[in-house]
Parts: sequence; structure tokens; C-alpha cells
Amino acid sequence: MNGEELLLQFQQQGKRDFSRANLSQVQIIQVSLQNINLSRTELDWANFSGTDLSGANLSRADLANSRLIKTQLAGANLKSADLSSSDLSWANLNDAILIRADLSNANLSQSFLNNTNLSDADLSGANLTRANLSGANLSRANLSDANLTEVDLSGADLSRADLSNADLSNADLTQANFNKADLSESNLCKANLHKATLKGASLRAANLRTASLTGAALKEVNTSLATISELNLPGFNRPSKIDLCSTNLKGANLRGVCLKNANLRFALLYKTNLQQANLQNASLIDVYLRGADLRGVNLTYSILSHVNWKGTIMPDGSVHP
Repeated sequence: MNGEELLLQFQQQGKRDFSRANLSQVQIIQVSLQNINLSRTELDWANFSGTDLSGANLSRADLANSRLIKTQLAGANLKSADLSSSDLSWANLNDAILIRADLSNANLSQSFLNNTNLSDADLSGANLTRANLSGANLSRANLSDANLTEVDLSGADLSRADLSNADLSNADLTQANFNKADLSESNLCKANLHKATLKGASLRAANLRTASLTGAALKEVNTSLATISELNLPGFNRPSKIDLCSTNLKGANLRGVCLKNANLRFALLYKTNLQQANLQNASLIDVYLRGADLRGVNLTYSILSHVNWKGTIMPDGSVHP
């Protein structure tokens, strides 16, 4: 079947079910195909750019290497579909179902994925720059090596997601759920993690330079993690130890966070805002605090050795020479 035959049957004969058809390399551009059934259909290398596929059934369809630029896929069912290496830039996928979909190496830059269900999806190596994923479900999704610069993930569920080596620089992560997510070696430079939940998340060797972590919450911290938390743990007599050993927190906003009992050995805290932070009983050995703001910081019983204090604003407001 070719594109002309499909359009003839869809538009003039009212046929909606094209499941299991072979439409490989089909070219259907800027046409309305709302609620069409293309489940289990061969659509690899197809071009649906600008086409309205909202409400369509594309479950288990083969859309590998397809072009879906500015395609309307709102509310579409793409469960377990193969979209690997496809181009979905500027596509509208709001409220779509992409459970277990393969989006590895796909281009989703500036696409719309509000409230989209991407649980268990494979987005490894995908380009999601400036995409809108607010409120999306990405639980257990594979986002390793993905480009998420300037993405909007506010309120998204990323629990148990794999974000290792992902680029989240300048991302909006406010109130996102990263419980037990793997953020090891990720780039969170200038990311906004305001009121994000990071309980049990791994941030080993993550770059948190100039990130905003005010109000972020984390507990049950694993060892060797670079994590931030207010650590309000009901039912516990004392908070878990936070391990920020060798972490890059240059210019980060840690105002008012609780780092009680934290391990900050070898941490880079150059020009970091630590105003009103609780560093009681923390380990600050070989820490670079040059230019940091420690006004109002609680350093009771903390271990301070081989610290670079040059230009640091001390707890009493004085500046260290």
C-alpha cells in the first residue's frame, strides 16, 4: 500500500483500520488522519511531517528513522512503538502514551510532551533540548546520555529513571520527582531543582555548578553521592550522612539547606551560597571555599582542615583575607 491508496480509503471510503499494513517510506505530509489505526504497521523511514495524527493508534508500530516534524500526536497511543532515530522536533505529543516506546537517539527538540506517559521508555541518547515535559511520567525511563538542556521537567515523575551522563544544564526541574533516580555523572549546571525530591537518588560525580537546590529534599542517601537535602526525616533520630566528597558545587545556591553530618571533603564550593545552612558536625577537609558566602552558617563541631578561605564571607559577616 502507498500513501495515495491510504488517503483514498481514509478520506473517501471512511476506512480507519490500517493495522499491520506495510507503509515503509510512505510520504503523507500535512494531512488530517485523526484517530487512524496504524498499530503494528511498518512505517520505518516514513514522513508524516505536519500531519494530524492526534488520537491515532500507533502501538507497536515501526517508526524507526521516520520524520514527524511538527506532527500532531496529542493523545496518540504509541505504546511499545519503535521511534528510534526518528525526528519529532516541534511535534505535539501532549497526553500521548509512550509506555516502553523506543526513542533512542530520537530528535525531540522543542517538542511538547506535557503529561505524556513515557514510563519505561528508552530515550538514551535522545535530543530533548527545550522540550516541554512538564508533568510527564518518566518513571524507570532510560535517559542516559540524553541532551536535556533547557528542558522543562517541572512536576515530572523521574523516579528510578536512568539519567546517567545526561545533560540537564539550565533545565527547569522544580518539584520534579527524582526518587531513586540515577543522576551519576550528569550535568546539572544552572539547573533549577527548587523543591525537587531526590530521595535515594545517585548524583555521583554530577556537576551541580550554579545549580539552585533550595528546598530540595533527599533521604536514605547511598554512599559516594553528591546530594543536597533539607533532611526532614520523620521517625529518624538523626539524618542520614550526606556524602558530597569531591563534588563540584561552584556557585550553587545552597541557602538554608541542612548538611548536618555531611562529608564535604575535597568539595569545590567556590562562590557557593551557603547562607543559613546547617553544617553541624560536617567534614570540611581540603575544601575550596574561596569567595563562598557562609553568613549565618552553623559550623558547630564541624571538622575544618586545609580549607581555602580566601575571600570567604564568614558566619559573622566578616570577609576572610
